[in-house]
Amino acid sequence: MKKALTLLLLTVSLIGFCQNKNFAEVNGTKIHYITHGKGEPVLLLHNLTASHKMYLPWVDDFPEKYQYIIPDLRGHGLSKNPSDVFRHRDAAIDMYALMNTLGINKFKAIGTSSGAMTLLHMTTMDSTRVEAMILIGGTTHYPEEARNIQKNTTYETIDIRWRKDILYHQPGGEKQARKLLRLFKELSTTYEDMNFTSPYLSIIKCPTLIIHGDRDKHFPIDIPVKLYKNIPDSYLWIIPNGGHLPFVHEKEESIWSNVFITVMAQFFEDKKFH
Repeated sequence: MKKALTLLLLTVSLIGFCQNKNFAEVNGTKIHYITHGKGEPVLLLHNLTASHKMYLPWVDDFPEKYQYIIPDLRGHGLSKNPSDVFRHRDAAIDMYALMNTLGINKFKAIGTSSGAMTLLHMTTMDSTRVEAMILIGGTTHYPEEARNIQKNTTYETIDIRWRKDILYHQPGGEKQARKLLRLFKELSTTYEDMNFTSPYLSIIKCPTLIIHGDRDKHFPIDIPVKLYKNIPDSYLWIIPNGGHLPFVHEKEESIWSNVFITVMAQFFEDKKFH
């Protein structure tokens, strides 16, 4: 019995040791990440106020031929943010530094909302490393619709479902949630972070699948159309009656969830897309 207990304690300590390895010191901060599976790397980036947890219901159904690298963006989840501001360009630099730390040069990627915006920065900084990407609920800039939502958002005013979602993702509880919502609100007065004109978008060389809800209250339908028209090798999927993230947070509820998994697999694997 004593030997069995010793082995159990050793196993637990080894698991803890492995988990501690899932932090990378990059770009002046500490980024937390998990990996899932083995194979060709795919970077999965979450939206603002979420974390790596948003992809946990999905990865078991994603194609098995890939290894999924799923980080927490700076200030989210277990990642740190010593700058006390959030800019998607900084997040992009973090992600390239993380992939460098992991020894990964080329990779595919999926980003939702802020994750998609981070990928736009990454692929205009360096057009050679991202081999294909899927942008869900992304934007070229913050239109007035988005700025009005940002500047009027507080912990007290958000609906209870969003509040519960934030608290699920943020181990720092209400304090961390309030900070992220403050950073979200501050984006309403920034103009330099998201300002992708047609010449910038034309730099992007990788195949790009743009997914957008036609009822997105943040980013109107003309924005994904602009992305589609200006990214040379791009594809556009408009989700009817879809909101800002048309199926990501409602995997078991949305009729589009299984369709997305099929489309993702074909886009990443089937040459007819490219």
